[in-house]
Amino acid sequence: MFTLSGGHVFPLYDGAVKADPPLRLVDVRHEQTAVFAAEGLARLTRVPGLAAVTAGPGVTNSVSAVTSAWFNGAPVVVLGGRSPDYLWGKGALQEMDHVPLLAPVTKRAWTEHAADRVASSVNEALRLALTPHRGPVFCDFPLEAIYGEATVDFPDTALPAPSPPDGQDVAAIAALLGQARRPVLVLGSDVWLGGAEETARLCAEALRLPVITNGQGRGILPRGHSLLVTRARSVALAEADLVIVAGVPLDFRLRYGSFGPQDAPAKVVHVADSPGGIAAHCPLAASASGDLGAFFTALADACGQRPAGDMEWLAQLRGTARAAVAADTSLLETEASPVHPMRIYGELLRELDDDAVVIGDGGDFVSFAGRVIEPAFPGRWLDPGPYGCLGTGLGYAIGARLAHPSSQVVLLLGDGAAGLSLMDVDTLVRHNLPVVMIVGNNSAWGLEKAPMKAVYGYDVAADLRPQTRYDEVVSALGGAGEMVTSPAGIAPALKRAFNSDVPYLVNVITDVTAEYPRSTSGV
Repeated sequence: MFTLSGGHVFPLYDGAVKADPPLRLVDVRHEQTAVFAAEGLARLTRVPGLAAVTAGPGVTNSVSAVTSAWFNGAPVVVLGGRSPDYLWGKGALQEMDHVPLLAPVTKRAWTEHAADRVASSVNEALRLALTPHRGPVFCDFPLEAIYGEATVDFPDTALPAPSPPDGQDVAAIAALLGQARRPVLVLGSDVWLGGAEETARLCAEALRLPVITNGQGRGILPRGHSLLVTRARSVALAEADLVIVAGVPLDFRLRYGSFGPQDAPAKVVHVADSPGGIAAHCPLAASASGDLGAFFTALADACGQRPAGDMEWLAQLRGTARAAVAADTSLLETEASPVHPMRIYGELLRELDDDAVVIGDGGDFVSFAGRVIEPAFPGRWLDPGPYGCLGTGLGYAIGARLAHPSSQVVLLLGDGAAGLSLMDVDTLVRHNLPVVMIVGNNSAWGLEKAPMKAVYGYDVAADLRPQTRYDEVVSALGGAGEMVTSPAGIAPALKRAFNSDVPYLVNVITDVTAEYPRSTSGV
């Protein structure tokens, strides 16, 4: 249970401490970190993350993090305190109706007023969070309910059986694959969250489909896989005649579902884990909803395990992907000063174990990471997702360290993002959770500075203090760190960080002019 202490939720702590076995309590320095940690744990383990926040500001501080979990389809349960019913309307401490705030960004938000229904409400919250489409659930308890006593039977904890996709929908998609010459399969986060990563890989291999991975779909086809063409993404989506998108919305990350040449648009298939996830804003050639693992098995069977598309198309995309990787070599090894962000990743790639968990919290600096860091396994990459909420990093790192206590956990921070959550290094220290943190410190909000200058000819409100010692902040909080100003200093600093048994921050001063080359702004 992730939390920040508050009297309205003391009974939850009492229950956690007295449980057999006790439920681990991780107390943080900001309620958003509590929910981000719960989200990170949920997204890595695929079991519900749990956060408890006190009434009033405890709940309002959590709203951005709950919204992030909503956009990411993360099964998170947030339990809130609430002022007592018998004083409602009289101005009790932190009296506020939380439910209207949380309702738009949760699967359900409600207040449980009766002590004898607290257990069933928590059980319902856990069930809802895990039922596709997964997402956060909020329930708060007035003081009478949470401090009250009642004897109840434990509720049934069984989850409903997953719904298989409609066979006719699968047959229609198989028919489209049989006609396609240039198909592409896009795998998103819900493929991982739904436990469909193995069947997705087997389906792609059976049909010889070029695959682009997105979000937590990264690693479903491990780096170096012959079908993985994420680095040829632009060409693949611009020239395909059929794009099957599974487990991710057709949002700004995927051109809002518009693919293929302008004079011959690609046919688009959307596959989601529940009917409400199917895109309604763009024309679809076919769609399917239901258990994603069952979908991929059924699709492979419907296609007769025969390769789809033209093998020359796959060869073209593989060649484009290889060329893109090769083109990065000069930047990964550059001796330029100030340091180019890519040089940091050139050194980091040499230090990462196959089972490392890599977390991104930032704009341009993390975009470079997404370009060159390809996981060896699924469930080893976390980024803020389509909501784009910075400040996720420390919470995600806490959740990742608890989820994978024996793996490397690496947190990549832009210096802007660092300012939103770095105080929770104190949480890492107090709970003995070592994490390697790398800050790309370019003294700017890089994602905004260059675009504003391009639009207006100047920029404002986009500069940060040069060479801020974020490493000394970490040291002051009980961890360790150092500042790096040259390419030669990166590798030794990273080795010291990975050999350390404390939270360690490597603060690399980077080139503010090294912009990430974007093809979309998201608007």
